[in-house]
Amino acid sequence: TGGIPSAHSAKYQAVKRADHVICISEATRSDLLQIFDVAAAKVSVVHLGCDLPAAQALETIAESKPTVNDPYLLYVGQRDGYKNFKAILAALGQSVNLKNKIHLLAFGGGAFSQQEYDLMKHAGLDLSYVHQVEGDDVLLSKMYRDALALVYPSIYEGFGLPPIEAMAQGCPVVSSNTSSMPEVIGSAAEFFNPLSTEALALAIEHVIYSAQRREELIRLGHL
Repeated sequence: TGGIPSAHSAKYQAVKRADHVICISEATRSDLLQIFDVAAAKVSVVHLGCDLPAAQALETIAESKPTVNDPYLLYVGQRDGYKNFKAILAALGQSVNLKNKIHLLAFGGGAFSQQEYDLMKHAGLDLSYVHQVEGDDVLLSKMYRDALALVYPSIYEGFGLPPIEAMAQGCPVVSSNTSSMPEVIGSAAEFFNPLSTEALALAIEHVIYSAQRREELIRLGHL
C-alpha cells in the first residue's frame, strides 16, 4: 500500500529472492502479481485470523476504563490517509438521522488531531458526540459488543482485521466495498462506496435503524 516499488527496492528484491510468497488475501495476491514480475505458482494465500478475549473475560475490565453509555458507532485503528476516517465525520454531518444523535467512538490511533477537530467543526458535529479511546484487547472486545456497528471506510486494505474482530464479537459491520473487503467479509456487512459520504450515511442508517438488518449481519458474521 506504500506505492509501486522500484526494481531496486528492498521489497522487490525480497520477493524475487523468496522461494515462495504468502499473501493475506486474494486481493493482495492479485496486486502483487500485477506489480511484480513473479510466477503465479510462487504466490499463495493464507487468510488472517483474530484472537480477542471471550465474553467471560469482559468482566475483568476495571470500572475506571472509559466507556460510552449512549448508543455509538465504533471505528478502530489508525485514521489518516487511505483509512478514510474523515468520510465518517462528513457522513454523520450530512445525515439528519445521525448528526448529533448517534455517538462515534474511535478506538486507538492516538488523540484527535487539530485537522480532525476542524473537520468535525466543518461537519457541524457536537464534540460531545465524538470520542477517542485507547485501551487493551479486553476493552476493545467490550467496545465491539456494545457498539451499534463497526464502521470501516478504508479505501484500500490488504486484509482488514477490524471487521473480522467485530464479526467474532457479534458486532454488525458497515464496510467499504473495495480491495479485499468483500473477500474477507463475504455477505456479513452492509457495503458502501467509500468515495461517497452519502452512500456511507445511508449504509449506517440502514443498519442501526433496522433491528432485523442488525440481527441478520450478526448471524452472517458468525457463519
